Amino acid sequence: MTRRRVGGQSLAVWALLAGVLVVASGCFTSTRRTQRTLRNQEAAQLLDSLAARAPEWQTLGLRLDAEASGMGNSGSFTMNVRMAKDSVIWMSITYGVEAARVLLTPDSVMVMNKLPGNRYVYLGNYDALERAVQAPVSFELVQSLLLGQPLLMDPDNEAYVSKIQQGHYVLMTRYDRNVRRLVGADDKELRPDDSLAIVVEDRRAERLLGKADEDEELLVKRYWIDGETYDPVRDVIDDLLRGRTIQVFRDDVEVTELGRLANRIRMEARGPEGQFDATFEVRRRRPGRAYDFPFTIPENFERRTSLDR
Repeated sequence: MTRRRVGGQSLAVWALLAGVLVVASGCFTSTRRTQRTLRNQEAAQLLDSLAARAPEWQTLGLRLDAEASGMGNSGSFTMNVRMAKDSVIWMSITYGVEAARVLLTPDSVMVMNKLPGNRYVYLGNYDALERAVQAPVSFELVQSLLLGQPLLMDPDNEAYVSKIQQGHYVLMTRYDRNVRRLVGADDKELRPDDSLAIVVEDRRAERLLGKADEDEELLVKRYWIDGETYDPVRDVIDDLLRGRTIQVFRDDVEVTELGRLANRIRMEARGPEGQFDATFEVRRRRPGRAYDFPFTIPENFERRTSLDR
């Protein structure tokens, strides 16, 4: 396959896609070791274990090497990231020279493409970003992704069931009535690695799809947790309404100042629009520093209201 560089107008969106959907092809693997029999644990116990090992931090700097492919392009670049917990994520993307900057807050998205011949800035919200990547995106998702934490996990508003698979615990969201109708099965019948697809068995399910609007979510979430260390090693999120699946894989875990964290994050996103893959390697972490988040817009940059073009 011919490998093409990512350049021009697409680079800033491309880098942001990688930063938001850090996705990669490849099979989920783990270090070989003697498998021991895990004792059953309730979902609440596993959620408590995950919460106990979550990193404590206020500011964090990261240097990442990234590779991404999709939309007929592929490329490698470096990302310098600065974060203030729950408030700001700043990214500088270099491709030989600094090519783009991104600034995210909980309710705003700013993208500045700095490559000659196509310099522009986008100032907007996550709606345009979701349309561009064809996947759910939020500030919380990006922050969790960069920290190596489970994506879109919401214990306060979701119920989970726990299962065991080959040395891992698996947390799965409980099916509500609408999901059971669409997949034609109960969550008790689903094995952790089963593929999910909508099965329209009766007119009720067909009517459900017809009534669903584009803002509605019909998500099934699955999270694999190492049975010994309780590291979050894999996420699978199925968007039944839109026919999309996002998978996240984490490995090369080490003990850091913030606790046990993955140095490699791989993901893949598949859906009717195509496939997007990416891999990130963490080269440096610097927590606790006083960071600034520069985003000065030159006067000659074009202002855009969309990330689609």
